[in-house]
Amino acid sequence: MNPTPAFAPRRSVEQVEEGLALAPKFGPDGLLPCITTDAGSGEVLMLGWMNADALQRTLATQQAHYWSRSRQVLWHKGGTSGLVHHLVELRIDDDQDAVWLRVRLQAGPQADPASCHVGYRSCFYRAVDPGTGARRFVEDGKTFDPRVVYGDAPNPTVL
Repeated sequence: MNPTPAFAPRRSVEQVEEGLALAPKFGPDGLLPCITTDAGSGEVLMLGWMNADALQRTLATQQAHYWSRSRQVLWHKGGTSGLVHHLVELRIDDDQDAVWLRVRLQAGPQADPASCHVGYRSCFYRAVDPGTGARRFVEDGKTFDPRVVYGDAPNPTVL
């Protein structure tokens, strides 16, 4: 693993918004939102959360790490499934309280490149019509069977 980058102290609005120092602002829960997209297509893959350790590990390993709010654990994306998010670029927003990961997807041992633990390529596999509220699937189908990749146990990430 590469050396873990240190975060700069937040000294001024100018430093945070106009400077190059990485000085993330984690929320009261110690987390910041992370939007993850496919670096090639631009498709939104997921919204996750990062604590300081997840952000540091992502930068150091160049593979995405997130904080699971439901399980209260740090997780390396693809650590179980093999569906790793390889970091292409990490951007931080103007006031440094949200990050955007552009990633290259890796296929798992039994799956096409995907990001969603439910089996779809993206976690955003359904659309909601703004006029009627009707829902529809926007992906043709699952790219893998989650029971094969994760086993038959119920998914612990959904409460």
